Amino acid sequence: MLQTLGEGEFGKVKLGIHSKFGEEVAVKLIRRDTVDSEAKMVKIAREIELLDKLKHPNIVRLYDVVETDKFFGIVLEYASGGELFDHILAHRYLRERDAAKLFAQLISGVWYMHQNEIVHRDLKLENLLLDRNRNLIITDFGFANRFTRGRNDLLETMCGSPCYAAPELINSAGDGPGQGHYVGTAADVWSCGVILYAMLSGYLPFDDDPTNPDAEDIGKLYKYISRTPLPLAFAAHLSAEARGLLSMMLVPDPGRRADLGDVMRHRWFGRCLGSR
Repeated sequence: MLQTLGEGEFGKVKLGIHSKFGEEVAVKLIRRDTVDSEAKMVKIAREIELLDKLKHPNIVRLYDVVETDKFFGIVLEYASGGELFDHILAHRYLRERDAAKLFAQLISGVWYMHQNEIVHRDLKLENLLLDRNRNLIITDFGFANRFTRGRNDLLETMCGSPCYAAPELINSAGDGPGQGHYVGTAADVWSCGVILYAMLSGYLPFDDDPTNPDAEDIGKLYKYISRTPLPLAFAAHLSAEARGLLSMMLVPDPGRRADLGDVMRHRWFGRCLGSR
């Protein structure tokens, strides 16, 4: 075990050397005394189960699970390139062709999850890492869950970062019929749209919008999102294709929002990736 890489809800993530594979790994250490309810244990077990199922080059690999008297340890692939968030900050924003490569990898990983009836529900820049070759790795499956395709399977847990969460997660909260429920795959698409916007502009949409004075108030922020067109004015350098793709993904009404098939077929990918 080496230095601490970060801290989360239940414990620390440390860098380690795996004795079997002979390579650097990230070890998510969860203190047993923080797992003080059945619900928390179920959440940890579900994260391990889903990571064990997912085998994709842009999704963090699960190597092993170990236990001691004090800790549960989840041994994961180590992405030595750091967070995508820091990569964007270092460049202010990404050129469209560079963003297209990383965004295509993100969409590939999320598409694979959805095909396996799994939603992530916490997609954000801080949960996207880069490996040594600057390929994108999706991590942190603490809020991931299963759904059943073709059964209008709705989720109800409000989770994820407010800056990246789809507006229906906030706006649908209530006690009436159908209230408090949402389609997880559509919520993931919204989060991907926020990530693409941030990659291309260096800002987060809506809450970094200088015309919105209530961005710090979550309730007012989501009301603002529901009634305000996508603020593209302060990312004036974006191409028409990029604006078109963002305008399809960042649609407050999940029923009118693009799905991942629409996203992958969009001409922005062909133009950017074809120019490399």
